Amino acid sequence: MWVKLLGSIVVLALGAGSTLAADPLATADVALRQVPTAYATDGLVQAVRQSQIAAQVPGRILQVAVKAGDRVAAGQFLLRIDDREQAQNVAGQQAQVAAAQAQLANAEANLTRTRELVTKKFMSSATLDQAEAQARSARAQVSALQAGAGAASAGRSHTVISAPYAGVISAVNIEQGDMASPGVPLMTLYAPGDLRVLAQVPQARLAAVRSQSRAQIEVAPGKWLAAGAVKLMPAADAATQSTEVRLEQIPQEGLLPGASVRVLLATGEAQRLVIPNAAVLHRGELVAAYVQTADGRFLQRLLRLGEQFGAAGVEVLAGLSVGEKVALDPVRAGMAR
Repeated sequence: MWVKLLGSIVVLALGAGSTLAADPLATADVALRQVPTAYATDGLVQAVRQSQIAAQVPGRILQVAVKAGDRVAAGQFLLRIDDREQAQNVAGQQAQVAAAQAQLANAEANLTRTRELVTKKFMSSATLDQAEAQARSARAQVSALQAGAGAASAGRSHTVISAPYAGVISAVNIEQGDMASPGVPLMTLYAPGDLRVLAQVPQARLAAVRSQSRAQIEVAPGKWLAAGAVKLMPAADAATQSTEVRLEQIPQEGLLPGASVRVLLATGEAQRLVIPNAAVLHRGELVAAYVQTADGRFLQRLLRLGEQFGAAGVEVLAGLSVGEKVALDPVRAGMAR
């Protein structure tokens, strides 16, 4: 039994060695490369379509049907405001309309009688003019009150708030029982899938950024993706002497509105000693890479890094020489020593 078990262990060990041999560590050459120089800054992720949903009428919140993070469809019910005050206003306006319509009916009946009497020469034409004026005034009164009743009905309809478009609720600022006031935001809604990044460029870098019109965004640690469009705003901030730049058609993966991201705005090109970001090992204050020796082993080498070039890699100021090879999986290279 022990012989069989020992044989199994030997077979497993040989199989593991074969697997490692069949799956060698990928490496990258350390070389001077033409890379895009860039101005590095922080950017703010923003939804292109975002709305602050506010109340149009005052009242107490009776029901909140959504919470932050919920996806909603266009027209979906979001919250309800107490409509008793609006209902009383509607009833009052409708009563005034009914009274005005009764007065209009009386004025028109009086106008009809007056016309008959004037035709028979029992009344003067001045009396007819007065009756016509009273009828016109009654009609105008009815129209004005009907408009007021329509506005009151519309105000009551504003006590039920629905989503203006399909999106995601990013913030809910109220709870059931709170008081709503006109113009005060109740919740925030944004349309996912259409994001942009806002960044500030100092005036000294503006011409270079405009000439290149290229940018990269760090969507995950060490993972840089290109923005589809770079737009510079036509005005500068007088206080900071900087201009806003908008990166549009950006990759959506892992980005949320309100998040801060690292941005590289291309300013030109230069020849630098660079290695891929994946080859750099960060352990606290330690920055290193695993260099392949002549016999195929990997040895750790401390590095001093320079500029970040996004997808093109990172500059190495000290620790590596042209022609050396570094492991693209430093964690695995460290385990294989």
